[in-house]
Order: sequence, then structure tokens, then C-alpha cells
Amino acid sequence: MDTPSGLSSRMSNVIASVLPKIATTVGERSSKGPAKIDLATAENWLARRELIDIYKQAIAQDLDPQTLSYPQGFGGDPELLSSLASFLNTYFRPAIPVEESHIAVAAGASSCLDQLLYTICDAGDSVLVPAPYWNGFDFHLTLRTAVDIVPVSCDSLSHTVSSSLLSALDAVYDAALKPIRIKALIFTNPHNPFGQCYPETCIRDVLRWCGHRRIHFVGDEVYGISEFRRGSPDDRFVSALNLLSAETQRGIKNRVDSNSLDGEANVVSRYEESMNGTSDTHREIGLHRPNGDVQEGNGIDISLVHTIWSLSKDLGCSGLRMATLISQNNNSLLTGVRLLSTPLLSSPSMLMAKALFSSEKLHAIVKLTRVRLARAYQIVEAQLKRWEIEMVEPRAGVFVWARLLKPSQHERFTIATKGALKDDVSGGRDMQQIEKLRNSGVLISPGQQYHLAAWPREQGWVRITFAVEESQLREGLRIIETTLGLGKRRRVVGPDEEEKERRKRRSLRSTLSAASNSASIMS
Repeated sequence: MDTPSGLSSRMSNVIASVLPKIATTVGERSSKGPAKIDLATAENWLARRELIDIYKQAIAQDLDPQTLSYPQGFGGDPELLSSLASFLNTYFRPAIPVEESHIAVAAGASSCLDQLLYTICDAGDSVLVPAPYWNGFDFHLTLRTAVDIVPVSCDSLSHTVSSSLLSALDAVYDAALKPIRIKALIFTNPHNPFGQCYPETCIRDVLRWCGHRRIHFVGDEVYGISEFRRGSPDDRFVSALNLLSAETQRGIKNRVDSNSLDGEANVVSRYEESMNGTSDTHREIGLHRPNGDVQEGNGIDISLVHTIWSLSKDLGCSGLRMATLISQNNNSLLTGVRLLSTPLLSSPSMLMAKALFSSEKLHAIVKLTRVRLARAYQIVEAQLKRWEIEMVEPRAGVFVWARLLKPSQHERFTIATKGALKDDVSGGRDMQQIEKLRNSGVLISPGQQYHLAAWPREQGWVRITFAVEESQLREGLRIIETTLGLGKRRRVVGPDEEEKERRKRRSLRSTLSAASNSASIMS
């Protein structure tokens, strides 16, 4: 059906559902006014000077006419794939070494997720996402694929990053009208927005859970090497790649997928045909349910396990738009993603990425980033404790989840006596304070964007990014303190006492006004 604007009904529906959710962000990024201190966007600024030095040298030495051509390779420049495999084997400690053939490069993690879901899902299929989760999934996962996101909520917000997730997954799966249409689980580890790491036992159990139900496990591990605090062994980051048995490595190398293409030449040929519109290669090879004929004895199906990592977060290069999908036993899936991703890759971006991954300074930059993340978090942590703000202590990532926004005295009394406020009351109050901070020059992310509907008592949460220049971080915290009046103790009072206080303030204003009028008459 034609729309008044001439758009497809598909895109009209997308714009109507998505644009209101991102309108404020779009307006902020389009503004020509004074720049605000951005503690909302999850970016990492802490090693950019060191990274710029590597990129400048790469451009000076290696930029040539070929760099302005279409990118080399299928699903990534061959030299880049080689250096990426080495990097992943060093920092993610996979049980089965990552090979170049296990990798597809994409233009950013969001694009990678979109292409992966387009390859494994049909319109109307469902994707499970443990809540709370990054609000960007709401549109990045659905813009083109038309899948349904099903939030998975534990019984308590504090149990989110724990083995309690298994019972929550069971409950959602058992309640599904058509569980066969649940095609994937998006598993963000380290967690966003908590910055905590799932226990190894939990990850292993979730991998088994997915294998048993023939659901793709998609490990979003974009903060995987931003671990800056160590606690108990259960707190450390463990990649899903680390939990796949090395005993199946031989089977993976020798396996010939029944739907894989025969030979690199044939792949490239069909890729070129698809670009010319003469082939339906994507649908031909895009297996929605892999055969799964190579499985571990412990129930983990490697053909259903895929992880995503990008340069954006750990290495602070979100503008390069460079991510990688690792899948160690599903050639058809990788081919589908490569068909979608290759036309979007940038040769200059891959030039700089190759320089970074082959640089002798890379390890030092990773260590330096972790040290600076720890330092930045210490600054925020000290301030939050001084303000007596409840928070979730992160182990990795670039942000902290804190209960920064305070209810009014009357609202606190209502919470204390009735247990919770109505969503529209608490949400409106939170957004008023967020807007107040924005007008004062600081941006932070309101917690309600991260899908807290399952926990109506959990109001006032925000996500604060701390991986910015120290001077900006300190100034941002100063503005937050001044704007929200933090650091001052407040007594919980009932509505009668609050009304008395309001009458006193009105009486004082009247007295001051009368005095001012008298002074004007006398003068």
C-alpha cells in the first residue's frame, strides 16, 4: 500500500516506531550550539592520542591509490583477517584457535548483528534479550529484519548477571506461543548497562540451554578486553569462545556443510552475481537451522555459537565502523553475513585496523586503557559514595549504573508506604531531572531506556559513561552535583509535613515581595 510520502509501508512503520525513541539524541547530535559534556554515549576516549599516532603513521606510509578502490577479499581484507585472528586468540583465549575462515568483518557491531539476524531469522521470528539491555537493540535488531525482541527478566534486578537467568529463560520459552520461532539469544557479556561479567558456569549453562533448543547463541562481547577490576574468579570475563571444547577441532576442520559453497572461486563468483541481481545466493545458503552434526558431549552445539567484537568500545574507535563475527562451525552462516557485509566495508578503515593489529604498541595500549579506565572509575565511584548514591560496581566497560535521580519528598513517602510509584509518575520525574541536566550542559542515559518494566520499584537509575577526558569527567560531575543538589542529606517526610513546608515558603515569598514593594515606594 502506498503511503502519502511515497515510502514503503515497512519503512513508514519503522520511522513511526523508532524516531520518537531517538529524537532527542538525533537533535543533540545535529545541534550547532555549544557542545555538552557527553556522559551518555558509551565511547572510550582514554587512548585516542596513542591510537591517532598509529593511524597517522599508517596513512603516511601505506595510503596508496589501491586504498581508494573497493576492499580486497570477501568478508574482510585477507591481511586484516590474519591479524584479527591473532588478536582474538591472544585476548579471548578461545579453546579452539580462531582461524581466518572463522571470521567475517562488518561495518560496526550493530551492522554485524543486523546482518547476522537477517541471515538466521525470518520476519516475525523472535530474539531473546536478557533485560535490562542497551536500548539501541530496539531498532538495530529490528530495522530491517522485522524480528520481535522478547525481554528476559530475572526475578530481581540484582540477580540479572547470575545463574538466575536460566530459570528466566525457561519461563519465557515455556510461555511462548510458538517457541519454534525463537531463533536467537543475544547475550551481552560484559553486561550493558551493569558492566559486570557473567559467571563461567552461567555462560556454559546458557550455551547448553541454546544447544538443547536449537537456538543461536549470539555473544555480544564488545567490552571483552575492557576489564579494569578483578574480584573473585567468578567476576572475571570469560568469552564464550573459551568454553567450546577443543576436542571438536578436528571435526570442525574436516566438516563439509551440506549447504556450503564449493571453493573460494565459486563463493566470489556467486557474490558478484548477487551484486548484479542475477542470483538469490543469500536465501540459497542462509541456513536458518544448521544441521548441528558436530556437537560436544556436554550439549553445546558449536554451529549455533557466534560471538561479535568490535574496535568501537575496547579500543575507542567507534568512528572506524569495524567489527568482526566469529563462528567456528557454520560456513553457510558466515557466507550469508559476508554477502551482506562486504559492500559496506571501508578500505581506509581496514588500512588503519591492519596497522593497529600489527602494531608493537597494541599490547601496551590495551594495558594503558585498562589503567585509565580504573582511574576514571575511581573518580566517579568516590563522588557517588560521597553523594550516598546506590550503584552497581562494574568490572569492565566504560560506564557505571547508578541510582542518581532522587524522588521528591512526597514520592519517597509514597514508595516507603505503598511500595512503588506509577510508571508514568516515576518516568516523568526521572526525565525531568535528565532534561534539567541536559539544560545545564551534561548528558546521561536514563535507566528507563534499558527496559526496567519488570521491576516497578527500580526508579531513578541512570548509566554514566566515565571513559572521557579527566577534565571533562570532573566538570560533568560538578555540574551534576550542583544541578541535582547532591551531597545534601534529606529527611523522608509525609505529605502533611511537605505541605507545611510549602506554606512556609509561600509565606516567606509574600513577605519578601511586600518588603520589596515598600522599598520601591520609599525610594
